[in-house]
Amino acid sequence: MIMKKILHLFLVSFMTLLTANAQNDITLSCPDDNHPHAIDLGLPSGTKWACCNVGADKPEKYGSYYAWGETEEKTTYNASTYIHCDGSDSSCHNLGDDIAGTQYDVAHVLWGGSWVMPSSDQIDELINNCTSEFIYLDGKKGRLFTSNDNSGSIFLPAAGARWNDNLEATGLGFYWSSTQSLFNSSCAFLLYFESYARRIDNYRNNGQTVRPVISCANGINLLKSSSEISNQAVYNIYGIKVADNSNEINNFPAGIYIANGKKVVVK
Repeated sequence: MIMKKILHLFLVSFMTLLTANAQNDITLSCPDDNHPHAIDLGLPSGTKWACCNVGADKPEKYGSYYAWGETEEKTTYNASTYIHCDGSDSSCHNLGDDIAGTQYDVAHVLWGGSWVMPSSDQIDELINNCTSEFIYLDGKKGRLFTSNDNSGSIFLPAAGARWNDNLEATGLGFYWSSTQSLFNSSCAFLLYFESYARRIDNYRNNGQTVRPVISCANGINLLKSSSEISNQAVYNIYGIKVADNSNEINNFPAGIYIANGKKVVVK
């Protein structure tokens, strides 16, 4: 299995990193303790990354683990328990090339609004436009991504992954994307990090963490006709719905809102 190969290949660097015992003092970009927040990292696409994982109420907490395309946690993760296959990796069902915003997107299903799983392109954008380093936040090891464009930063705990009944490889990061692998339909792309961060693919039936994003480019809530647009729900920058009809937006307090998948500034 790919999981086992990764553990073998990076065992030496993993054990070296585990010997670090310094507690980093770091201030994240969250404005308060009412998580989640959508953090502006100055990315070219305008994508904002959540400050914490699905199932977590703080940036340093691991949160929940999901097989790709599933929206509920379970005790055992393998091909026999994966609802989107017929008992083997070679029998995976076709959920589409990208599940962002669909019924298979756990970020969108559980958080609602414009929150979705990040695409493989958004993962690449994060890696290419941020510096990253291993740190400890409140005693939890993880990777701090800091924008090359502004002072924005997010912390992704090294939460490992679940396989069978076990939690494995804590100290490493496995974060699902919404994008199916181009090389193997039984796999999906993910953000993986150990001594450095990169995009790889892994078997869809593994249990991994999810860090949601908000992006005007993800097509969520994007409708065509003017009548549909006028009835479009409105969300604040944290993905929380604040109105059912975009016609109400002129009566809102000053701020930034998202309607019809686009940013609207009320002065």
